[in-house]
Amino acid sequence: MEDWEERADRSDRDERSELDRMAIPRLAEEVGVSPRVLRYWEEQGLISPSFEHGRLRYSPRDLALARLVRMVMERTGISVDGIRVLKRLAEREVRQAGADENVLAEVALRLLYARKAFREVAGVDEERLGAPHPPKPPPRPHPKGPKHGPKHGPRGPRDGPRHGPGPDEDRRPDDLESEDGSEEDGQ
Repeated sequence: MEDWEERADRSDRDERSELDRMAIPRLAEEVGVSPRVLRYWEEQGLISPSFEHGRLRYSPRDLALARLVRMVMERTGISVDGIRVLKRLAEREVRQAGADENVLAEVALRLLYARKAFREVAGVDEERLGAPHPPKPPPRPHPKGPKHGPKHGPRGPRDGPRHGPGPDEDRRPDDLESEDGSEEDGQ
């Protein structure tokens, strides 16, 4: 019988296309560390690339893990050994459940609730934390002209009552202000 870790690894591989996977130079550039640092993290078990077509390839999940490892190490001062302890603690409950599907279902449910709470607090998925924000798309232009015929035109006959003078109408002298911002007395 296939164990849960093998199923999860296979599921991850099936989930991501080959185009999403990257070689170590690109991963290093995306994370902002040298390829040697990534190789060290790999040796320490912090990231685990897959072997495809005779080459090591890193998935989007590896990219997210590497970004978070870097962020936590820089901001908190935790060492690689500390990150390994965090990883072991995170994996312990899942590994202890073994093949017991009931316990695994409970663990999965807690993880999903934790991810949901994380998104609510952080405003992003955990895999996007620390990632550069993509540029916002430009605003969509509004269609020109009336939406539903002439009754919706600007200042059309069916626009209803107007409040105050229009832009081309005369104003009363006491409504005018002088150029220096003071009110004129209308005399």
